[in-house]
Amino acid sequence: MTQTYWQDAAADEAMQEEHGFVWRAMLDTIDVDPTGKRVLDAGCNQGGFLRLVADRFAISEGFGYDPASGAIEDARRLAGARPLTFEVADTVPEGWDGFDMAFSHEVLYLLHDLPGHACGLFDALAPGGVYYAVIGVHTGSPVMVKWHRENVDALNLPPLNDIEDVIAVFERAGFAAAAARLAVRFVPAAGHHGHGRGRLLDWLDYYYDQKLLLRFTRP
Repeated sequence: MTQTYWQDAAADEAMQEEHGFVWRAMLDTIDVDPTGKRVLDAGCNQGGFLRLVADRFAISEGFGYDPASGAIEDARRLAGARPLTFEVADTVPEGWDGFDMAFSHEVLYLLHDLPGHACGLFDALAPGGVYYAVIGVHTGSPVMVKWHRENVDALNLPPLNDIEDVIAVFERAGFAAAAARLAVRFVPAAGHHGHGRGRLLDWLDYYYDQKLLLRFTRP
């Protein structure tokens, strides 16, 4: 996995606040109840999504990995008494398996080895387990096509994928694939208009139509 964009605790906390409305939309869209489940978060960053899942659904256990060591240090500190485990890794750590559910938020577009990621998640899930992956950075999103073009070299990004190609990779790994649009409600205006950020209407199109929740089910 390409290094995540974690820089420091303050910047990461601000980023997690910005993503909160998307995380809630993810949980409002999924069709499996996480209560009592073993849950994996691929590219967990500072662990905010797993904390939200643990607090909202009383999961049995949550595991998250991320290549950013500073983010993982914060994730461990912020976990409190929740049943959460975090490791520094760029793929599913050895021995992590038997998960009922897995999640990722804007991780797939960062990966230079998407087939390896798909196979790793397949092996990590129990039979019947589900991997929910949010992706908005793809060829069908005009806002993100522009962003990718401007950042591909600086961030060492792989070529931009088409959604059909992403789905094909996971199907070859053995998953049954499906897709949904996120149940996004209000999009915060702050950070999504003016000062070089574009038009709010463009961002609404992005969140309502182009930012997708892919569901990959292990048979």
